[in-house]
Amino acid sequence: MGTAQKLRELAAWYREFAEKTENPSIWEARLRTAEDLEAEAEALEEREVALEPA
Repeated sequence: MGTAQKLRELAAWYREFAEKTENPSIWEARLRTAEDLEAEAEALEEREVALEPA
């Protein structure tokens, strides 16, 4: 399993975990973390594609 996929799985976990809190600040922080992880996964995949031979 690739690093980008692991980051996406972790992001999904953070989203699921966010739904279990009643504190809006914690909910928002967890969703922000999930978004950051998704963005990092996307950037990682873009770098991998750019490095592939044509």
